[in-house]
Amino acid sequence: MSKGMLLFFFFFVALAGSVCPEEVKPKNIFILAGQSNMAGRGGLNTPKWDGKIPHESNPNPNILQLALDNSWVQAHEPLHVGIDYGKTVGIGPGLPFANAILAKDPSFGVIGLVPCAKGATKIKQWALGTKLYKRLVDRAKASLQSNFRHVAIASAEGPLMETVREAQLSINLNNVKCIDAKGSHLNKDNLHLDTASQVLLGQKLADTFLSSFSH
Repeated sequence: MSKGMLLFFFFFVALAGSVCPEEVKPKNIFILAGQSNMAGRGGLNTPKWDGKIPHESNPNPNILQLALDNSWVQAHEPLHVGIDYGKTVGIGPGLPFANAILAKDPSFGVIGLVPCAKGATKIKQWALGTKLYKRLVDRAKASLQSNFRHVAIASAEGPLMETVREAQLSINLNNVKCIDAKGSHLNKDNLHLDTASQVLLGQKLADTFLSSFSH
């Protein structure tokens, strides 16, 4: 990672009670929101994704994803195809995260991933009432059921990132955990996490979730 680069990931979990139709299969719902590193750029050292899927991202019948038509289908890489529209997507942390949870806790139940990330966006583009905010809320509502867990991930890079990082790491709020990905390996663009780092990030997210919220 270049000296002036910082990747910071913010982990937020909210529990909400809601009744959903019986046909909705996932017991645990995770919203995957954020920018390009959440959408996944692992395996993109050329304009085209290399198509290599690490075993940590293999499909699992107990991991579903909310498709573009809001139906549940078995999750597969790349998760954000059609969601991060206009961009080439690759491996992200979503499937490694879900697979790591089930590996550590096989009784956890079926996981539903809800891809919502959009690369090359600014925080103001996610503000209340914006297109991205409305899309996230609509997809979250479509996925709701009794056990709802919200994962929000944001990334940043550029000048003053150490100042921002220090401020974010000092956050002390209920149900909020921060996972610092500084030092992760990047693609040749020196901006996006490579496949191995996406896998590691997903595993870190899983460890933090299980140690902090799965009780």
